[in-house]
Amino acid sequence: MEDGLPYVSILYGLVDSGAIRIVQPDEELLTRSYAMAARNRVSIYDAIFVSLALEIGLELKTFDRQQTRIMRLEAKQR
Repeated sequence: MEDGLPYVSILYGLVDSGAIRIVQPDEELLTRSYAMAARNRVSIYDAIFVSLALEIGLELKTFDRQQTRIMRLEAKQR
C-alpha cells in the first residue's frame, strides 16, 4: 500500500462516530488473559482477544481455531 493516509482517515472517522471503540488493556485484563492463556495452554496473544470480547460482551469473530475454542470454553465458565 503506497498511501495509507485515506485509510487512517476512515479509521478515525469510525472511531469518532462510535462505530469502533479503542480499548487499552489494563493490568486486570492482562492478568486475566495470562491466566486464561495458561489454563488453555495457548499464547497470550490469543487469550487477549478472547478476554476483550468477553469483557466488552461482544461475539468474537475470528478464523483462528484456537481463539474460537477458547471463547467457547471460557464463555461456558461464566
